Amino acid sequence: MRRRVAAAVALPAGAAALAGALLVATGGGSGTDGGTRAEARSTGATATVRRRTLVDRLRVDGTLGYAGRRTLASGLRGTITTLPHGGQVVRPGHALFTVDGDPVVLMDGTLPAYRPLRRGLLGRDVTQLERGLAAAGYGPGTVDGTYDADTAAAVRAWQHDRGMRATGEVELGRVAFLPGPRRIAAVDAELGAPASGPVLATTSTRRTVTVRVAAADQSLAVRGDRVRVELPDGRFASGRIATVGRVATTDGGGASGDDTGPRVTVTITLRSASAAGRTDQAPVSVEVVRAARRNVRSVPVQALVARTGGGYAVQRADGRLVAVGVGFFAGGYVELTGRAVREGDRVRVPR
Repeated sequence: MRRRVAAAVALPAGAAALAGALLVATGGGSGTDGGTRAEARSTGATATVRRRTLVDRLRVDGTLGYAGRRTLASGLRGTITTLPHGGQVVRPGHALFTVDGDPVVLMDGTLPAYRPLRRGLLGRDVTQLERGLAAAGYGPGTVDGTYDADTAAAVRAWQHDRGMRATGEVELGRVAFLPGPRRIAAVDAELGAPASGPVLATTSTRRTVTVRVAAADQSLAVRGDRVRVELPDGRFASGRIATVGRVATTDGGGASGDDTGPRVTVTITLRSASAAGRTDQAPVSVEVVRAARRNVRSVPVQALVARTGGGYAVQRADGRLVAVGVGFFAGGYVELTGRAVREGDRVRVPR
């Protein structure tokens, strides 16, 4: 005796969540969501059982910006006479701003300037200065971290060419050591103001995306994993997870429509910086893969028919109902298990 079935679509408990707005997926292999829907409409609301790669993704809200923000304060006395504009890129060897007409020069380095530099000193800051002088065309002799006569001579030539007093010594605040080039993120001072306190904020020119992932989903964010980033204009860019925070906090933005609970900060680098344009602090969405099933027989979830005795069936194009097993759900598709339906069969998709 054939078991009766109900002619109504119902989803398993986990399917509704997987097919909802929280999770998004792509139908790889031989078909896509849009293609299947168009096919169903053109053939009387039927779809073909095809093998697809089903990918279950978690969508997280993020912010597109620039990495390595640093605030620069003036270590000089005097009056600010020139300032850069926001978004400007300053390269090593060039002035970030001027005080009393003399430049504060950017040089590539990671150790902040913390003392005046003069003959007889040793250290990493001296090495950074020597490298900066050499890159600008002023040979300081051997780059060895020793402020010797050759270094002093190079400093005097460098000062002379920039209209400064050629003392052979570098006063604290005359050089800003930052990993360059630097992008001007914000200007905090005003022309004519005293050169004291924060003057400007800079970032690197490297584009990054920052997201806050719920601590419960932290295991999904693995350094080096690929992700998809939906940009403000609707285009997608590929990226990789660069860092995953180790400390969960409750401040900051939310993810996936849930703003509660502890979260960790994840940073993502884009494969193509040009794809992101020049926008800063722009909202984006990041898709992190939760799970995937490759090359599985699948149909649209709407093709499932709930059986009154439990389980599911699909209705063939000829109207016959056949019981099927279901597996993975993602992006509006469901994996079919068992042998009742084969690849290439057509099934009805209720409107």
